[in-house]
Amino acid sequence: MAQALGFIYALFLMLSNFGKTTKQILLLQTVSFFFKGIHYYLLGGISGFLTSIVSMIRNIIFTKIKSNKMWTIIFILIYLVIGFLTYTTFGTLLPIIATIFYTIIVNKNNPSYLRWGMFITSVIWLLYNIYIISYGGIITQVVILVSNIIAIIKLDKKN
Repeated sequence: MAQALGFIYALFLMLSNFGKTTKQILLLQTVSFFFKGIHYYLLGGISGFLTSIVSMIRNIIFTKIKSNKMWTIIFILIYLVIGFLTYTTFGTLLPIIATIFYTIIVNKNNPSYLRWGMFITSVIWLLYNIYIISYGGIITQVVILVSNIIAIIKLDKKN
């Protein structure tokens, strides 16, 4: 069940790479994060679960209002608290690092930056999936990386 949810989150995350607006990207990611959170919870990846839930809230807020430094700082602090509460090894910090970096990128409100941010964070999530032995997550992140590269070439080459 957990691995299957990993593939569902992959589908929505891949679709988000091809969003033409920041709002489209964030809404598709929000759906993805729902499945991703449950996926990590079932695998015992608590830091991945909690960061996914908070990221859903972050994305919903950032689709309603323009992201700003105040919201960015609030979410970074929440992620740091999650990191503090769930820390057991460096591996448990990978979701924290990925979501903090991405939260900073989302604040730029630029689809091209979002795609590049998704690329970098996908590498970090790939490492986390290897750490928690999520086969669905590993395959997902490899596919996401390829999908993201295609989207960057297709949509961002003119920028």
